[in-house]
Amino acid sequence: MLERLIRRTVKDTTSWDWDEDFITRSILSNLRNEFDDIQLQGRDDRKKLQWQAYKLLGKHETNFGDIALLINIFYKDGTHLEGAAFLEAKKRDRRKTSFSAMRAQQLKRILKHAPRAQYLLYDYEDITGFQAAPVFMNDLRHFYLRHEIADSLVPRTSAVCVPMDIAGATGFKDTLLYRYGTPLSMMLASRYFQGLDLDFSKEALGVASGFLAKFGHPKYVLEVTIFENGSEPSSKTVKVNPQSYVRMD
Repeated sequence: MLERLIRRTVKDTTSWDWDEDFITRSILSNLRNEFDDIQLQGRDDRKKLQWQAYKLLGKHETNFGDIALLINIFYKDGTHLEGAAFLEAKKRDRRKTSFSAMRAQQLKRILKHAPRAQYLLYDYEDITGFQAAPVFMNDLRHFYLRHEIADSLVPRTSAVCVPMDIAGATGFKDTLLYRYGTPLSMMLASRYFQGLDLDFSKEALGVASGFLAKFGHPKYVLEVTIFENGSEPSSKTVKVNPQSYVRMD
């Protein structure tokens, strides 16, 4: 469901609107509208997800990336985990293989403060040569098995996450980065929502929630709360600062 929504949103973006800010805003709005409060059935113990997307009030300037994810996971044993993740969105240039908006100075600044930060790369053509293709296909085959079309599927997506430190090490600023990429849908469901690849520092949580201003504020925040069966929410969790952000309703 995540992959379908993300790919549809990117593919529906016209050449006039081919801008990373417009695409990001569209994806976050669609995620919030479609997955606001959902119940899941399946093998995973996590059964309920609540989503909310926020847009910054005021000037955008940040050392952590322009998209922050604030993740809260509640477990049935009474414990909970809260962490943050940071993404810097870039669009592929029209009729080129490059991402001309990538800047070495910006990359170094973000990695200094958020070493786990990732590029979020948008492409108007299908992305097929990404690193997680075998696992991605296994997930899709399981989902589409009931429709008896699994054998006709090919690994393709429209938005991938690439660790910024790999981009810095390789010097790549083009579609060669896809070989290190993971689809945004997989990064959400299989990594961030499992508590992986998150930053748990007070600084990261403060920036992602909008309460720590000295490093600047991300332009967008996606807040996701995940519940295991039998778990209860806690009032001690970090919430987004309403003085800095407004809901994207």
